[in-house]
Amino acid sequence: MALINIQDLTFGYDGSEKILFDNITLGIDTTWRLGLAGRNGRGKTTFLQLLQGKLPYSGTITGVPQTVSFPSDELPDCEDWKIRKELNLMDADPDIMYRPVGTLSGGERTKLMLAGLFATEGLYPLIDEPTNHLDRTGREKVAEYLSSKNGFILISHDRNFMDMCTDHTLVITKTGVELVSSTFSTWWDNNEQRMQSERTRNDQLRKEMSSIESAMKKNAQWSSKAEGHKNRSKAPGKVAEDHFRRAYEAEKARKLMSLSKNLEKRNEKKLEEKKGLLQDMERSEKLKIKGSEHHNRTPVILKDVSLYRYGEPVTEGVSLTVERGSRISLQGRNGCGKSTLIKYLAGNGDAEGITAEGDIYIAPGLKISYVGQDTSSLKGTIYEIADDRGADKTQLSTILVKMGFTKEMLTRDVDALSLGQKKFIMIALSLCEQADLYLWDEPLNYIDVYMRKEIERLVSESDITLLFVEHDRGFAEAVCDREISM
Repeated sequence: MALINIQDLTFGYDGSEKILFDNITLGIDTTWRLGLAGRNGRGKTTFLQLLQGKLPYSGTITGVPQTVSFPSDELPDCEDWKIRKELNLMDADPDIMYRPVGTLSGGERTKLMLAGLFATEGLYPLIDEPTNHLDRTGREKVAEYLSSKNGFILISHDRNFMDMCTDHTLVITKTGVELVSSTFSTWWDNNEQRMQSERTRNDQLRKEMSSIESAMKKNAQWSSKAEGHKNRSKAPGKVAEDHFRRAYEAEKARKLMSLSKNLEKRNEKKLEEKKGLLQDMERSEKLKIKGSEHHNRTPVILKDVSLYRYGEPVTEGVSLTVERGSRISLQGRNGCGKSTLIKYLAGNGDAEGITAEGDIYIAPGLKISYVGQDTSSLKGTIYEIADDRGADKTQLSTILVKMGFTKEMLTRDVDALSLGQKKFIMIALSLCEQADLYLWDEPLNYIDVYMRKEIERLVSESDITLLFVEHDRGFAEAVCDREISM
């Protein structure tokens, strides 16, 4: 066992006012299967780079073993049989290690790289989002494989995947880090309970503050009235009586003013308490999505359809009926034709070389909103993209700000944004389109678990018609009302 000791770690990128880590102190046992979680832009990948000594920082980091990273273009130098053994444990064809990398599928490349991480003893694996190219079956197999290993740090936005293969969780929050000896979902549930408890206390605090403010207003009125009595002129025959009355009313006014000041101090103290309660609450404004309502109750009907890509068969025997208001999850192994079907229905068949045969009905005038896997089509600033797509700039920027974008990010060229932030933009553009049918192809790639939960909520609470591909089991099962296996 080795212990990574981190003392007073402070780091922020040059040119940015944001400090990602501020005087962080913690210890990490290198035998833990440690899940690293947090919102996009909070510093997860940066943390791995700091452990590797790739970035300058203040503070100290000691005890880090020799590391090996995923993703990587190179396999560690070790015997072939060791890599073949690791591939077998993931139900992957061991011979893929001899094939050119360009001929491998995304899932095969992922498994080959993971096999390389664990084929050489003495290396400490740092694994950054391995699930993006794995289907549901592949994710479950890789999670089972990782759960048999000891000693790694894993970043993943798929909470089910991380739960299956980790035993400790390090969460990067708004104000620091939290290290727990449990899965991410256990931390999440406990954190939600804590947040709800804090919200309840905050609600009670606001009620108390309201009562105090009402009392302060009354006291101010009494104080003003008493002051008026104190200064009120009296008849000459009552000079002695007025002297004692004014003294009494002056004392009364003094006490009321003192009470008002004390209550004001209490109010300020309550406000400070409220700030303390709210400082680490991961709040996200609730988004809303509202589609249009096409007159046809079954806008898409496919019967015994075969799909081809540049003349080569992709899949056959596809039958699918999309009812208005349904949310359908397409499932199946990588390469079975899910994305091909989504692209064809989105009207991208010609550009992708996709053709189809069979009984196909797509309702005339059907307005479709499409979110694909590729973000390379995003060019320019967010406002320029809004112009190109005909999206309402105010609505788009409002959604993005609710998703965690800053105003500065709205004017930045998207090439400077992370992949997760680019996917945010694509989903936000889709939310701006009041469509009859939403077609989403793996929309959650690179998106953090907090926003996944928010997207899950807004889709579940909407009445949109959605056909989607997503390998995050928790999201798919929470959102869909029907699952179709291809």
